[in-house]
Amino acid sequence: MKLEDKGNVVYSFSAQHSPVAELAGGETLVVETADCFDGQIHETGQILDAIDMNRINPATGPFYIPFAEPGDVLEIEILDIKVGQQGILVSKPGLGVLGHELSSQEVEILDLSAPSVTLAPGLTLPVQPMLGVIGVAPKEGEAGCGSPGPHGGNLDTQEICSGSKVFLPVFHPGALLALGDVHALMGDGEVSGAGIETSGEVKIRVNIRQDMQLDGPRVETDQGLYILCSASSLEEAIQRASLAGVEYLQAVHNLSFSRAYSLAGAACNLQISQVVNPLHTVKFFIPHSLMVLHK
Repeated sequence: MKLEDKGNVVYSFSAQHSPVAELAGGETLVVETADCFDGQIHETGQILDAIDMNRINPATGPFYIPFAEPGDVLEIEILDIKVGQQGILVSKPGLGVLGHELSSQEVEILDLSAPSVTLAPGLTLPVQPMLGVIGVAPKEGEAGCGSPGPHGGNLDTQEICSGSKVFLPVFHPGALLALGDVHALMGDGEVSGAGIETSGEVKIRVNIRQDMQLDGPRVETDQGLYILCSASSLEEAIQRASLAGVEYLQAVHNLSFSRAYSLAGAACNLQISQVVNPLHTVKFFIPHSLMVLHK
């Protein structure tokens, strides 16, 4: 099954959006996604300021998941991500952590028809597709697709790639899942404010988990578990992610807080997903040897 991205996108996550289709538990779906600029950039040198910024980060959906109820957890398997034929590389004054150092903007179209992408003469890197935006309707109100939160959203976490699983808490009947913002390549932090942006096709399978309780997104890879937390400051995001990680270790291994805290310092990794969205996202990594996923 495929759904065209045009006409089937939202620019926010909300329980008020009407679903475009149903996606039953265990069903596989290929979702076509627009690039983060919603197809508005067509050529190298195009003026970035001229595009409609209200159309940034469109997400295809939302999809209604029958029998998903508040308190459940949505498990989304990322089975495959295919990138579009072209990638978009941008820099702009004010964009990213060093945008104040720029005096002019640059827009470049890159060829993504091969397994590697050329960024400059003699500089070629392998394409590593990942998904920037994935989320459900938030507990209250509306959340723009450009921002992350407990519902997911613009997490910009490079581990959300082929072979990973994303876990999201369900806040409303049917969950209302939507996704988009594929990158051909993006580094931790997304320091320039963008990776190599592209359209794509994302193959997913959704399952409803009633053996878990979550208050925010998690990602599982073949390496381990990432607990994601987003906040208005990096310091707050670090505090939240660290506390969530330590409490996880405390619960699944029946440890005192002090011992779990020491274990986190010895065996876990605190990493940055992104620092350029309205809220910053930090990930606390727990290796598989310390995991008990259903807790």
